[in-house]
Amino acid sequence: MQRRILVVDDEPAVRFGIRHFFEAHGLEVVEAQSCREARELFRGYRPDLVLLDYRLTDGTALELLPEMRAVDPSIPVLVLTAHVSIETAIQVIKQGAEHFLPKPVELPTLWVMVERLLEAQQTRRQQQALAASRTEELNPFLGGSRAIRELEATARRVLDSDSPVLLQGETGTGKGVLAHWLHTHGARGGGPLVQLNCAGLLPQFLETELFGHERGAFTSAVSRKQGLLEVAHRGTVFLDEIGDMDLLVQPKLLKVLEEKRFRRLGEVEDRSVDVRLLAATHQDLAESVRTQRFRSDLYFRISTLPLHLPALRERPEDIPVIARDMLARLSRELGRPGLDLTPSAEAALRAYPWPGNLRELRNVLERAALLSSTCALRPDDLRFNHAMARALSPSPVEPRAPASEAAELDLTLQEVERRHIERVLAAESGHVERAARRLGIPRSSLYQKLKSLGLSSKV
Repeated sequence: MQRRILVVDDEPAVRFGIRHFFEAHGLEVVEAQSCREARELFRGYRPDLVLLDYRLTDGTALELLPEMRAVDPSIPVLVLTAHVSIETAIQVIKQGAEHFLPKPVELPTLWVMVERLLEAQQTRRQQQALAASRTEELNPFLGGSRAIRELEATARRVLDSDSPVLLQGETGTGKGVLAHWLHTHGARGGGPLVQLNCAGLLPQFLETELFGHERGAFTSAVSRKQGLLEVAHRGTVFLDEIGDMDLLVQPKLLKVLEEKRFRRLGEVEDRSVDVRLLAATHQDLAESVRTQRFRSDLYFRISTLPLHLPALRERPEDIPVIARDMLARLSRELGRPGLDLTPSAEAALRAYPWPGNLRELRNVLERAALLSSTCALRPDDLRFNHAMARALSPSPVEPRAPASEAAELDLTLQEVERRHIERVLAAESGHVERAARRLGIPRSSLYQKLKSLGLSSKV
């Protein structure tokens, strides 16, 4: 994708010459002829570099530079002027300009300087993003269970792909943490990561957040707004709860994924953007497609690389490891060193069904850490919401009368297989994908067995 530079000069001929030269070198050029236009374009378009004439019709570079640095100090500014003086050059550099160049400037010389600044800026941003991502980074793969090890293996295989990833799992299973890990450890880790929760957003608000709008696009659009897609250029967009995205917005997102183009509200021309999409949902999107609450074409596009995050109750052996990692962080945050679990508290954590998953575990431990008089947390310190757990947990398996050993021996292999599949389906509320995972076979194989055995399923 093209790098974008903002050329600010009140002489049309100068702007034309610079634009023609730099577009021939693969850059996108945006022009402004005054301080007022420069302010608006700098905020709205957020260029990669600015070429700024010192003296304009309504002000000077000394007025603009502090404002630009306040918006984004990482964007380099080159100041050009026909009125050269050492005093002016010192003032401009003190205000944050990278260089001060006299006019007329040779365009090949200017190109070498611009290219060098753009490369240095990209390297600096990558280093900053990498350093920030490694500070207190959460590990989405804590534990040694088979489910979490399989998730990590699959996640590592899709790291460097640009294809969309769909993160599926119950609320609180850590989809946001995994999305952050996929971004920071992937090929786009040096670029921006922007996040948006689609739940409950009205169509117009969701659309303007994603795509931005032009001034006057609707009644309250008093200024131009840059959308999150532009902010995430060369990086990653994480759309949480994408199953709640309004049907009117879905085809526009599909266009971004297929063509890498979009339009701001109120704009007539398409814009190009280079982003990777990470989407997350706790809903069954296949069911949403069947009930026409989600577009099938968008579903097939975003589910190219699906990752399922297991519920906490599906990997109870991981709970002590996760809990102690959370307590280590709480020790630092709350100033209570040495927080730990007694064996009985550990057993209590493993026995609880955790309908709220990791988020609920964190809340229980934080409350215990704040209220407990000792650093070694006991079962009495762990206040579980059993009523909520009963309301939110999957329906229990209906009890079956145990067959006698002799009766079991009389069953054929097909009958044993049928009964076992029935029990697993009941435990998973008829959900084929989860049942297949529990049985250790591909979903397609389970569908074939259901058909041959004459069994039905929910999904």
